[in-house]
Amino acid sequence: MNKIETVTLENGLTIYLYEDKRKHTTIFQLITKFGGATKDFIIDNKEVHLQDGIAHILEHFIVEYNNYGNFLDILGQKEMNTNAITTQNCTRYFFQTVENVEFGIKTILNCIYSPIFTNENLEKLKEPIYQEIRGKENNLFFHENIEVLKNVFHKVNFHSTGGTIEEVKNTTVEDVKLCYESFYQPENQLIIIAGNFEKDKALKIIKEETKKLNIPKHNIKRINIKEKKEVKKKDGQITFPTPASYLEVTYKVPISHLSNIEKLKLDFYIHYFFDMNLGVTSSLYKKLVKEKIITTGINHSNRKINDYLLISIGAYTKEKTLLKEEIIKAIKNIIIDKEIFELDKKNTILEVILREENLSSVVGPLIENIIDFDYPYLDTVEDIQKLNFEEYKNMISSLDFSNYTITPADNPKDPN
Repeated sequence: MNKIETVTLENGLTIYLYEDKRKHTTIFQLITKFGGATKDFIIDNKEVHLQDGIAHILEHFIVEYNNYGNFLDILGQKEMNTNAITTQNCTRYFFQTVENVEFGIKTILNCIYSPIFTNENLEKLKEPIYQEIRGKENNLFFHENIEVLKNVFHKVNFHSTGGTIEEVKNTTVEDVKLCYESFYQPENQLIIIAGNFEKDKALKIIKEETKKLNIPKHNIKRINIKEKKEVKKKDGQITFPTPASYLEVTYKVPISHLSNIEKLKLDFYIHYFFDMNLGVTSSLYKKLVKEKIITTGINHSNRKINDYLLISIGAYTKEKTLLKEEIIKAIKNIIIDKEIFELDKKNTILEVILREENLSSVVGPLIENIIDFDYPYLDTVEDIQKLNFEEYKNMISSLDFSNYTITPADNPKDPN
């Protein structure tokens, strides 16, 4: 596998270079470590506690209102695939192209580092964001996610990356500017360039464009909100026009005792855990289908928020009580199967081998490793080969599944 070269500039900006001259395209991503869940920090000895949605608003602000114009339009005219995305933990600005790589890099850097913060600009961009939020409100799982987070956490006050319409309305241009000055500093950002590009030309442009930055400096410290191990509320309820009732069990699993490398391994292991206990060949799935408790698959997901891993398991059902009981029973008596482990490990090795065929499959895991696990490397076949069944068994068995919240969603018109 091609090696990733790392360059750190004097201003603290870290650049990851993955050259592959066999490819026809190049991917460029500028990532800021500021996302929807980044809400509590200290700036110049003053505590700040944000509402939801500001990182997403700032993303729109930077794209649409800067000294150079909307870079989505500028790069789109060059037939580049370009966009910006705000996630829970970061904000990404990117393009993928066959040519004009240097033009694309310079355009994105110019736009990102020259926002025009005015009340008029803020009010103009709020309406499209309202429309975006209204679109999400038509999705059951948007409401499910908010209800779950409200019931899981006592002090962590993060519910959605985009925020509510009311929160967007209440956002001021001073809020947005404060977040920009706090987090859009080169030392809090990274750049990934992958594919067929000229390394020296790309580095020269990045150095030139970031050398002339004049963003005010602040002393920033993120606040890690300390949480109780127990969930805030054991039961929630959603009323939503869903075609069938849905029930989800979400476990609040402490992981602060794990190192970053152990958390990275757990990210692989938890997928093996899902396959053994919730996959289509699992005894739980077969029983739920046979007894007609569910008619579709079992949904499952995991994500890390602060010192906890949230593991959610749910399905559409007409038998909510039975589904709840069977999920809880299955997690109390988890299956640890060496044969399935080895099959899943072989599949992971194959995925890593095939990763080189697709640039996005290289960039995506690298970003995840850096942002989520502070591990600035790609997983290799050798890394996966080192995963072992005994470690898997010990790590999964040590997880505390004693704290969970149950969230059913029912149609108000459903008599049941």
